[in-house]
Amino acid sequence: MSLYIGLHRRIGKTREKLCTMKAKALFYTHGDIKVGKNCVVRGNVYISNCGKIKIGDNVRINSANWANPIGGGERTNFQIMAGGLLTIGDYTGISNCSITAANSVKIGNNVLIGAGVKIYDTDFHPLEAVYRYGIEKDNSKIRANPVVIEDGVFVGGGSYILKGSHIGRNSIIGAGSVVAGGYRIMRFGPVTQLVL
Repeated sequence: MSLYIGLHRRIGKTREKLCTMKAKALFYTHGDIKVGKNCVVRGNVYISNCGKIKIGDNVRINSANWANPIGGGERTNFQIMAGGLLTIGDYTGISNCSITAANSVKIGNNVLIGAGVKIYDTDFHPLEAVYRYGIEKDNSKIRANPVVIEDGVFVGGGSYILKGSHIGRNSIIGAGSVVAGGYRIMRFGPVTQLVL
């Protein structure tokens, strides 16, 4: 049994090294991406970059079911639109999440982002019906506001962090939460008990 466990760990470490090498090659061929020292990538990261990405030192990115089964088969996606900026601080861990930056998404140091988290600084479409479709469709009416996640934050799995959100230092965002707007919060989570 211990031989099997040891072999399984070696295979996992080899897979991790290969994925990290592949990701670094991908980072260097997809626009303006700067990656710090000791970045580890487990799985395949999807990148669509028309802006800038800055990844700090000792960042760990999980992007596969084998890397973090809690992600439910999702992978990590970075979509940076023209003029957008994604900054990820040192010693941050990301598991199978999607981040879109039309303006700016800033993630601090020592942040943990759980599996299946979505971070969007844009509405993707105009909110006014007249500009969303038809003859007056106008994508210049799409709104985007920066997202800031300060140092030491833990974002629980399946949460949504939407445009204009500002999450304060050492905050905990409970699993399945939706954070929208200018909150500087310390603790936030979904309803756990309904009293009738």
